Amino acid sequence: MARYGRRLLYGVIVVWGAFTGAFFLLYVVPGDAAGGLTAGADGGDVEQLLAEQRELLGLDRPVWTQYWDALTGALHGDFGESVYQRRAAVDVYFDSFPQTLELAFLGLLLAVVLGVTLSVLIELTDWRWARELLISLPPVAVSLPPFLVGLVLLQVCAFQLHWIKAVGDQSLGGLLVASAALAVAGGGSVSQLLTANLRGALTSPYVETARNWGLSRFDIVVRHALRNAALPVVTSLGTTVGVMVGGTVLTETVFSRLGVGRLVVDAVNGRDMPVVLIAVTVSAVIFVVVNLVVDAVYPLLDRRIRWEG
Repeated sequence: MARYGRRLLYGVIVVWGAFTGAFFLLYVVPGDAAGGLTAGADGGDVEQLLAEQRELLGLDRPVWTQYWDALTGALHGDFGESVYQRRAAVDVYFDSFPQTLELAFLGLLLAVVLGVTLSVLIELTDWRWARELLISLPPVAVSLPPFLVGLVLLQVCAFQLHWIKAVGDQSLGGLLVASAALAVAGGGSVSQLLTANLRGALTSPYVETARNWGLSRFDIVVRHALRNAALPVVTSLGTTVGVMVGGTVLTETVFSRLGVGRLVVDAVNGRDMPVVLIAVTVSAVIFVVVNLVVDAVYPLLDRRIRWEG
């Protein structure tokens, strides 16, 4: 339990670091929200209008004062008001959150199915050339950015096959295609780890015993080796979830889907600090919570691991 307490403390530090990093990175970027609000204004009163907006938004105060107010407000669940929507940033964010959550969840599910299926096929394939081809796919998948995969799928599924709309398709088909773009890199990561573990599991004494019993290759791989080889993959799901949450930003932008991704892009472009801070903080919290849950559940899956270890 002491180890779990340390992990919880590290998680708090990670969330604080993400919040702080987002604040100061957005602060040092040229321009501010006041400039966005006064964009398009002309005449001799532009500078005065800009100064008034900065004072109204509190941007004329020292940066450390702004940071402290933002941090103490966030600790109380108040991230401030969206500069452009004039609503609480928390409400603005969570209005878009359900669409992003279903995209990330389906992307994670597809990534696990893709990774497990590919790893099993690698072990069941007898042809050497096919096996080498399958082994080369996970590293390629991991190296492909989600936005690039998304652009390819958008070109094929929207412009060539006409399965989905090119812009803002909120249908089930559009969700599946967007989730597939998100799942490619995650599936490659799962497959890399699972394939390596399967190779080790297939050399274990219990697998040799199963072979002596006359079990088929499929039964040995799927019913026996896969279960034990999949345990380390559970741990990696924490990192995979983080990749999924981050990848939704680019994926939703490519497919013009409503969700947190487009909201964050617009907020960063408009220097809408409250919205950016709530988005980054929630993403960090999700990443930390998933890793803590995995850390807590893993000993239940593998009883050789003890809490005090």
